[in-house]
Amino acid sequence: MVNAADETSARRSGRSAGERRRRWPWVLGGVLGVFVAGAVVVGVLGTVLAREAFEVRDDLVAARASIETLGDAVKAKDAAAIQTSADELTARTSGAADIVAGPLWDLAAAVPQVGANIDAVQRVTLSAKTLVDGALDPGLQIMSAINVENLALEGGGIDLEPFRGAAGSLPAIADAFAAAKAQTDPIDVDALLPAVAEPVSQVRAVIDQTAPTLDVVNRYLPTLLGMAGADGPRTYLLVFQNNAEIRATGGNPAASIIMTVDDGRFALADQTSSATFKATGTAGVTFTTLPPETLSLYPETLTRYSQDYSMTPDFPTTAQLFQDLFNASYGDRFDGVISIDPVVLSNMLAVAGPVTVDGEEINADNAVRLLLSDAYERYPRGTDSDVFFAAVSQAVFEHLTAGKWDPAKMLDALTESARQQRVYLAFTDPTAQALAVELNVDGALPEDTAKTTQLGIYLNDWGVGKIEYHLATVMDARCDADARTMSVSQTMTNSIPDSIQSRYTLTAKAGWYGLPNTTMLIDTLFFAPPGATIVSVDPGDGDVPGLDRAGTEKGSTAVSKLVALAQDETRTVSYTVQFPAGELGPLDLRHTPTASATPVNIDASCAAMFPSS
Repeated sequence: MVNAADETSARRSGRSAGERRRRWPWVLGGVLGVFVAGAVVVGVLGTVLAREAFEVRDDLVAARASIETLGDAVKAKDAAAIQTSADELTARTSGAADIVAGPLWDLAAAVPQVGANIDAVQRVTLSAKTLVDGALDPGLQIMSAINVENLALEGGGIDLEPFRGAAGSLPAIADAFAAAKAQTDPIDVDALLPAVAEPVSQVRAVIDQTAPTLDVVNRYLPTLLGMAGADGPRTYLLVFQNNAEIRATGGNPAASIIMTVDDGRFALADQTSSATFKATGTAGVTFTTLPPETLSLYPETLTRYSQDYSMTPDFPTTAQLFQDLFNASYGDRFDGVISIDPVVLSNMLAVAGPVTVDGEEINADNAVRLLLSDAYERYPRGTDSDVFFAAVSQAVFEHLTAGKWDPAKMLDALTESARQQRVYLAFTDPTAQALAVELNVDGALPEDTAKTTQLGIYLNDWGVGKIEYHLATVMDARCDADARTMSVSQTMTNSIPDSIQSRYTLTAKAGWYGLPNTTMLIDTLFFAPPGATIVSVDPGDGDVPGLDRAGTEKGSTAVSKLVALAQDETRTVSYTVQFPAGELGPLDLRHTPTASATPVNIDASCAAMFPSS
């Protein structure tokens, strides 16, 4: 899950994936921009201060140049050049920090109006010295040990040895960033002149993003290594959610692969589909017991058929359903269950490059359309499309696990996929699961609103087809702080073209209700957080009598309305939630990911209700 306010903020800031890589050297570069702006301010306070200002500027200009030569030296593995650049960088940042720590700067920082700007320049300059002193040497050790070009193992996998070695260097780097964050946290950006505020904000953003990430990696590196098979083989079920037949957390999860990883080496152990369980006689049988108040929210197929296991927005429940099914079918238990969709594959192929299957190139631009739409036109029978999907899965798996890609770029691709609510993880190891929770990719319905206030609108295909590839959605939310209510709406558009002819794609059940088979039949679920109540829903009644549902899951009350969305129709559904008295955790607005991105717009009126979001 992704905090919806963070999602909106990230989208507005326009930060690219490349800007988030190798962050700590760019902090020093950013300090230069802060200082140049600040120098204009301090210049009015006297010639001595102005002279010192230009001395600091010169030091930071030279420091930035040293960062560039240092990076080149590390790539070239030129030990002498690395040492020279590191010494120059250390000397320059120390010189700048010594100057801004002087009494004249402290005096200037107390001057009304301009003082806050001086203080900001001091803080970011001192934070640069903190990072160089604490993170430079251990950072160089890691950069020298982890050669991106040599990480890939022959036959598929990633060499874990450099990461084992990084365990000794990470604490110092994490501590340096934590200290730098403490130095820059007191800066009130709103009190700064625009020329100073912008570069200060840029530096703080990098530090604020990197410090928590380093803290997580530092604390969980042994766990991450264990997940990669450093302590023995691990087995995972990788579920592919098909957004063309939509489900609450993505889509029909009929296809999956079983993969093993042993000391960083990946292997595809098996591939399965919904047909697998027909052969074992376990399809149509319930192996996981859920509370009656939860079952009342969904069709009775939720616990009986693997195609419907992701109808619940609670991914731990989906994972448990799969674990119990495989245990009943084969006696298998997995170390973890991982869920992704074709958009995730597309994002990964953008980093790893295209793959060829039966002479056809699959790349970042065509993967989603090919897997969610074109394949059904080409292979109108389910058995034929299953063969195609199996071939694609194997080829893409082998291509991605070859590891011949930039890990930083791949991490960015997966981070973006998680932000779009397309990646969910569930592990049997408690520490690994704690990491999934901390990274907000566990996909769980929370049991209270202490840490997060989660609500959302989720979609489940009722019509049986692959028509929702052509579904686009937009979410909007606004609040009434005095009434302690929040209204959430979702606008849905059915843009299926006349050219789609596959009976496998079109809605099979539409004829039951006298509707064209280009109509989407969508069970629309409205969830309130624990302790809150749903006071109104639009539509009040679903479009098909007798299919309205209501219930409770993990303490969250919810209702379901069947919505019929005709070809070329745009329709908005909404609901209003009443919150109980008391403080609310940060807002976490969830939605079902479609084949395209879902814009999420949160009105400023919600800031008063969720100040920590």
